[in-house]
This record gives sequence, C-alpha cells and structure tokens, in this order.
Amino acid sequence: MADGLPPPTYLNGWHSNSVLHPKIQEVMKHLGINELTLPQLKAIPEIARGQHCLVIAPTGTGKTEAALLPIFHRCITERGPGISILYITPLRALNRDMLRRTFYWGKELEISIAVRHGDTPQKERRKQALHPPDMLITTPETLQIMLVGKRLREALSHVRWVIVDEIHELADDERGAQLAV
Repeated sequence: MADGLPPPTYLNGWHSNSVLHPKIQEVMKHLGINELTLPQLKAIPEIARGQHCLVIAPTGTGKTEAALLPIFHRCITERGPGISILYITPLRALNRDMLRRTFYWGKELEISIAVRHGDTPQKERRKQALHPPDMLITTPETLQIMLVGKRLREALSHVRWVIVDEIHELADDERGAQLAV
C-alpha cells in the first residue's frame, strides 16, 4: 500500500464483454495492459455509451485511460471534422505530460493529438488552425483565448467529448470560471 491507499483492484474476463475497438485492444496488449482496474471497468462502458461521467479514484488506478479509451473507441468509429476531443488540464506541464502519454495511442489509432498553451510556437498554432487535430490538449486560459479566433472556434464547434483533468484544482478559484465558457 503506497500512501495508505490499497492497491488497484483488477478483474479478469473483461475482453469477453469489452466495448473497446479491436485496435484499442491490440494497443493495450502491446503496452502490457492485460486487465482493467475497477474504476476502468465501471467507467468505460458508461462513457462508451455516451454517458457523462465524473471519475473519482485514487492515484494510479487508471482514471486517464478510463476516460480516454472509450472516447478513442468512439472517435475511431464515428470520425468527424474538426477537434472531436478537448482535454483540459490546469497546468502546461500536465499538458505536455498528457501529450507524451497519449502520443503512442494516437499514432497507433490514427488519432491526431496536439497540445496548445501559451508557449506553443506560432508555426504550430497556425498548423492547428489550418488542420485541427482530432484531440487538443489545453489549459482553461488558452481555451478562452482560442475562442476568439475564427478558424479555431469553427474547429472547436465540432467537439464531442470534453475531459477536465484535475478539476478540483480549477473549481475553487477564478480559473474555474473560465471553464464556464
């Protein structure tokens, strides 16, 4: 038990009832993910069905995958124009970490993923405006700024899934108001 928390609970047999696209299951196998954690088993079917969810679980239990895998499934099977997935984190460092964590998934599943924050070079910003990624990782402040630009506002009009990571870091201060947009 790290930090006084019990280890993640794993359940077997999820493949037989899996709602995840075979490509996702292949990537999971390649990454050595053979079982889902209890939070994943509970959240994935709900999110795959299009239900709104708040995933609350201890650190290290796979909350990120619980949210992203069913959304990746739907993104693969229901391709659309513009930005389909908006992933919001409170910090640029978390943006970069999320890009690093999702890069392989995106490459293997043919889902384009980009990060956008105050330090994003102008060349990359222009590329995102002209050819929006399927998934955009950003901060609340940058999202608010992006809504001013015509091309990005159009690309954002196609968003189907929004993930707000570390929402507790945003909800209690003025940054939470930026999410009201």
